[in-house]
Amino acid sequence: MIGQTVGNYEVLVKLGEGGMGTVYKARDKRLKRLVALKFLSRREVDSTSKARFLREAQAASALSHPNIITIYDIGDQDGTNYIVMEYIDGKALNDVIPSNGLHVGKALDYLIQLGEALAAAHSAGIVHRDLKPGNVIVDRNDRLKVLDFGLAKFKITPDSAHDESDTQTALLTQAGTFVGTIAYVSPEQSMGAEVDPRSDIFSFGVVTQELLTGKRPFYGASQWALLHEIGHGKPRPLRATHPHLPGALEALVERMLAKRPEDRVSNLREVLLHLHNIRLGLAIPTETATTTIFEEKQINPAIASPQHSSSAVNEKASIGVLMFRSLSPDPQDRYLAEGIASEIVQALSGIPAVRVVSQLASFRFKDEITDLAQVAQSLNIRYVLTGSVRRAGQKIRVMAELDDAVAGTQLWSHTYDRGMDDAFAVQEEIAKAIVRATAGQLIRARAELASQLSAENLDAPGLVRKAYHFTNQAYHGGAMDEAVNLLRKATQIDPGYAAAHAYLGSFIAQRVVANSSSNEVEDRAEALAAAERALLLAPGDAEVLENSGLALLHCGRFQKAVTSLRRAVEIAPFNLVAWGYLGLALGWGGEANQVAEAHTILNRLIADAPDHPSMPYWLCFQAGTFCREGKHQESADSARRSMTLQPRFAPSLIVYANAMGHLGRFQEAGEMIVQLIEINPRGTQESYMSALLATTGSRERAEHHINGLIAAGIFKGDLPWPVPVFPDPASKRPTSA
Repeated sequence: MIGQTVGNYEVLVKLGEGGMGTVYKARDKRLKRLVALKFLSRREVDSTSKARFLREAQAASALSHPNIITIYDIGDQDGTNYIVMEYIDGKALNDVIPSNGLHVGKALDYLIQLGEALAAAHSAGIVHRDLKPGNVIVDRNDRLKVLDFGLAKFKITPDSAHDESDTQTALLTQAGTFVGTIAYVSPEQSMGAEVDPRSDIFSFGVVTQELLTGKRPFYGASQWALLHEIGHGKPRPLRATHPHLPGALEALVERMLAKRPEDRVSNLREVLLHLHNIRLGLAIPTETATTTIFEEKQINPAIASPQHSSSAVNEKASIGVLMFRSLSPDPQDRYLAEGIASEIVQALSGIPAVRVVSQLASFRFKDEITDLAQVAQSLNIRYVLTGSVRRAGQKIRVMAELDDAVAGTQLWSHTYDRGMDDAFAVQEEIAKAIVRATAGQLIRARAELASQLSAENLDAPGLVRKAYHFTNQAYHGGAMDEAVNLLRKATQIDPGYAAAHAYLGSFIAQRVVANSSSNEVEDRAEALAAAERALLLAPGDAEVLENSGLALLHCGRFQKAVTSLRRAVEIAPFNLVAWGYLGLALGWGGEANQVAEAHTILNRLIADAPDHPSMPYWLCFQAGTFCREGKHQESADSARRSMTLQPRFAPSLIVYANAMGHLGRFQEAGEMIVQLIEINPRGTQESYMSALLATTGSRERAEHHINGLIAAGIFKGDLPWPVPVFPDPASKRPTSA
């Protein structure tokens, strides 16, 4: 098989072999990317095996989640079925578990990711039925991916009772048939009884104990003995061998391993709330850790039109990318159109808080679409991205359009004209440009939806989006105060929702930076605590890393801020907001050799995403970076553009005034300060100097930002620098010289 070409895929190397089939690493010759090919074993040629193989592809492709493997396609080669899926460079989870178990923090991080994936499957009506570490892979970024849905059970609804594929599912999963891996199955599954998501919760409990201790809770000298223990024996207590583990964790595992389904934790969302709470408790001594369990909040949708319902705001932004149409006569251009759309699907999956429908599901709409609302309903999405490709000679034109299919409105459209010197490079460049633009439009659209609803009708994610709208549309003291109040409410509604804590820390810190705080010391303390708590709850979430990183930066934790922001863009390369914050950190607070990197980041963002809602802030970050280099005219130009887009963003006004002072244009500097005082009468020289010192990390770097104001007579030149309230313990940078 190695060296052969299967369809459009060149087989490179064998990755592994299991009961159902063999997996190879391959190269997609058409789209120039690595994929994994899973071939049904030649031993498994009966109709049931083939049907299960097909169901594996259907189950995984029905789910779009960062912790579930992405299915690209299915095919047949000389009578042998194969699945084309995402290639993950990593190891099976069972290969990374030490004999004595993982560190509790690492284990909880993995379990939360695994639980999120399983909860997504259950929400889609899918029971995995073969959950085990061997069916989970860990990539080089410590992200988990759940594999192998070959034994998955689909929920059969009355509407689908006569569907042939659902009938086949019933035959594959009928009662009395044993499926699964013995060491991980629930008692009811081991007896071939009907199962529901609570069966997966039992398997999740087995995996939990194995990750924490290196040993499974049930053992038997033979398979029959093991089945008897699972059905009738007591599990080995978690703390029998690991007494240092929290008691709440042992209690949770015991509940998940209950013999009767009705005695277990009722659903994965409740399990996740327990895990988040336990993870948070690790920040204090184990013996005093709370065992309080947060109840899962049930949201009652507001009685409103579909385009303004609370559920539409509370959920992740859901988007489907349809196959781009080729308008050229050459059939090869169809592959180019498909390649661009495929690249977009992959890149959009790296944007925080966005749910992307799988390519296999969305690409079945290949003909010209006249009813986007019907497509959206079929795919269970709100936003639809469509496009077309036209080539003439060595020139290509790509048109892309983003629509809110529920509201029936066009959000954005753009045309890209390129040369065709390198078709694959052009394909990648256009796809990335479209994704950068789409990301910003989705942020803006979700925030605007949230702004139209009462806070009483929103859950924690909806309140976060509403808070974002306040600050994005009206960046001033009153708006910041309202946003902070909304975020405090979000953390009260759902204390385990990490993003709410991260945004709270970020917005409180920004309130200090904007000189809109009534108590800087208390605000910085609250911002720092919120950011640290968010990172404890979700250390691998890009949105959490992004906002916590900004809060840490403004609280004087430069090194940890940069680490968080670099991690955010590593996890989600198209998280443009995080890239902007990284540019700010490096440009204002980094060493001299990091300023060039800051310019590279900010220049790229400003050039590639001109319609992004973060544009005024990127321009301000760029203006401050120019100021540090002594390029005061460039600083003034960037600050002026920022003020045009966001007239009430106080940092841009004071950066512009400082640039005018450096350039000797003192009257203009004074006029700008008058405007600033009208926007924010709370601001003082002391508060601005304190904020600068926290962000830049040293008096030497901060002085660039006030010397122009001193020259213009706006600031006093003899005012002493404040002592940093939160000196960075991880940094050896001077803070007062």
